Amino acid sequence: MFKLPDRMEEIWLLRAKCLREVEISQGLGISKQAVNKALKDARAKLFEMFFSLAEVFGFEVVRINVEKGFMVANAKIGKEVKRVYFFYIPKMGARAFFEDSEFPEYLLKHALEIGLTKNLNGKELLQRVER
Repeated sequence: MFKLPDRMEEIWLLRAKCLREVEISQGLGISKQAVNKALKDARAKLFEMFFSLAEVFGFEVVRINVEKGFMVANAKIGKEVKRVYFFYIPKMGARAFFEDSEFPEYLLKHALEIGLTKNLNGKELLQRVER
């Protein structure tokens, strides 16, 4: 399972919650440069992870947002093409969900926490990541 290192994940999550780098550095008692480097490395690792998953499964990438930790892709299943959504969930790593599946509560809570959705509604989450 792919997972960011704990400290990097903590910094990435704080930024995903829309905290500024200076607020993160002050809150964690580290330099702005350390925050900046951790965020840069986290973005690169998440991009690489999402792109690798798409490549391994043969999915067509539609959108990757490393700031909020998700990827939208098309999956060819037989003659049908379905949307698949990958989310990076702190402490859990990457998780994938198909368009017609119900999103688990932990994903909806995470999406609410980082501002991807305004309520625990999977339909709204899909609308937001499709924009």
